[in-house]
Amino acid sequence: MKTVAGKEFRLSVPSGARIALAFSGGRDSVVLFDLLAAAGADFFAVHVEHGIRGENSVKDAEFAERFCRGRGVECRVFRVDAPRIAKEKGLTTEQAAREARYGVFGKLLADGECDLVALAHHADDQTETVLMRIFRGTGIRGLRGMSERSGRYFRPLLSVPRSEIDAYAAEKELPYTDDETNSDESYTRNFVRAELKKIKQRFPAVNEAVARLARNAAEADDFMEESAPYPVVSDGEVKVPLSAFGTPALAKKTLARACAALGVEQDVEEKHYAAVLTLAHSANGSRTELSHSLTAHIDGGYVVLTRGRERKDEREIPFPRTGTARLMGAVIESVTPGDVVPGGGALYADADKIPDGAVLRKRREGDRITKFGGGTKSFGDFLTDRKVPLRKRDGITVCAVGSEILFAVGVEISDKVRVGADTVNAIKITEDK
Repeated sequence: MKTVAGKEFRLSVPSGARIALAFSGGRDSVVLFDLLAAAGADFFAVHVEHGIRGENSVKDAEFAERFCRGRGVECRVFRVDAPRIAKEKGLTTEQAAREARYGVFGKLLADGECDLVALAHHADDQTETVLMRIFRGTGIRGLRGMSERSGRYFRPLLSVPRSEIDAYAAEKELPYTDDETNSDESYTRNFVRAELKKIKQRFPAVNEAVARLARNAAEADDFMEESAPYPVVSDGEVKVPLSAFGTPALAKKTLARACAALGVEQDVEEKHYAAVLTLAHSANGSRTELSHSLTAHIDGGYVVLTRGRERKDEREIPFPRTGTARLMGAVIESVTPGDVVPGGGALYADADKIPDGAVLRKRREGDRITKFGGGTKSFGDFLTDRKVPLRKRDGITVCAVGSEILFAVGVEISDKVRVGADTVNAIKITEDK
């Protein structure tokens, strides 16, 4: 227990736990360091240098090491390239830094280097977080804000306002670093923080009010957590039955679980929930793009969520007319009509019916195929009829002239190029597995 200006600081530390302290070297983490040390906790410090602030960032890392060394506590410094991560993943620098930081913490936990990660978030951070989520259009899950204990992460200062942390650091004369970017209001959190100072002048109890809102939201969210159905996870996709969309609140909870199953733990914005709820009442095959590289589509009686899509292959390769070739995931072999054996996963075409200019490529919008028995059909609709999952369609190799599909590897042969009684030269088409 520590007392500062008549205020008791009591830190409850889990018994026997090895703790990794997220240590930026700023005032909040320095205060938490001091409290952990006073409580006799078994801990080491973790400093993540994000590669954002040049020499100042390096100096902060040096301060962290020097501070810890002077107090006999191990300090582990990790260096990441947040700007590069942001560019590669299409994230803001803030988002990339957070992702990289939690990646470091997660690996320490996974490797058994620690049992818990201590974070120095406080009451003002909670208020900022909830307000930012409200501004972005959050649902009830986002309103619950941060938790004092979330899995193997804990925030012992979450109920302590910034003013008391400042007073503690001042009275104890604790040294700390001051990130100059904290005053840069081009960063969303810094803007909200600056505006919150003004709000507190009119509403001094805003922290308490937001904390109460977060608790109420957590209670409601926990109730729905117990009531909502679980999605079906299979082969890189997550299926939510359409029957789950009768009650919007439960549908949102189910969708949150589906997103989490795909590695999206951050709060999903309300507009994306609304998009999926609308999608659930759309025709089979309908799709919509969400945040975090998520895509949702209707497949039968399910809303199916997938994450990320490979860059589409735009190559066109002239169709090989003789011999054996392995191209674009397909094996093309010249055979005699006597070698034609229907079934077994192979397709057979009459080589002489494939016109000049035919190419191997991936399927495209506007493609059509001539069905067995005559008549053409949109290739997309054809794949829907065959119940080919949307996530697999862009990977299908086709032989085409213009927008006319002559065959689709592993799927079907156009009626125009089928082997017939008059076939002299045949080709066998199989998937190159």
